[in-house]
Amino acid sequence: MYKKLLIINLAVILLVTAVYIACFYFMNYPMQFNLWYMIKECQLQYLPAIFAVTALASYLVSSLDFKKLNFKSKFLSVFPLLNTLALAFFVYIAADGFIKNKIELRKLEDYYTKEAEKDIRKGQIVIRYAGGLSLSINDEKTNKKIDSIYKRYGIVYKNTGCIIDRIDREAQEKYSELTHPYLDRRNGKGWEGRMEKEIHDLKKISKK
Repeated sequence: MYKKLLIINLAVILLVTAVYIACFYFMNYPMQFNLWYMIKECQLQYLPAIFAVTALASYLVSSLDFKKLNFKSKFLSVFPLLNTLALAFFVYIAADGFIKNKIELRKLEDYYTKEAEKDIRKGQIVIRYAGGLSLSINDEKTNKKIDSIYKRYGIVYKNTGCIIDRIDREAQEKYSELTHPYLDRRNGKGWEGRMEKEIHDLKKISKK
């Protein structure tokens, strides 16, 4: 009997640990699935404290006189039950975070879909990038010429700031999915390479 209870306890502990780690992924959706990164970042150091709490609660409950079972049998029966409650809590937290992030992602995708349709009509596609304030190494005249090259290819670069929001970044993929085919139709295949070459040649001339 003890062997069976020990196996059940071990299985529940492993399941709680797995769900605790997975909880980090779902609460941070849409992040790329990386098991090693999840293990490092999910703050596993708190998990032993959780098991210590359930063990203490199991000890107190097992100290009560009921069912005429010995302490060991009661503890091994109560401990997995309390850990199952902890498991249910982690599942709830993970599901709640996942659903909220999914709804937020869908809203942003709808927003970027409308932005893409509007920008395609205007013929001016916004290329967003994250970064802080940067000092240009080019003079004002060269920067204006570079901007005119971007404009000729139908794009505008926009700095979105230092803070990178994973949900917003994922939603921007919807914008890219809609606008990249438009830019290919407008400028022809390989337009990015041609544009970068024009800018590179312009910078070389301006430095002479």
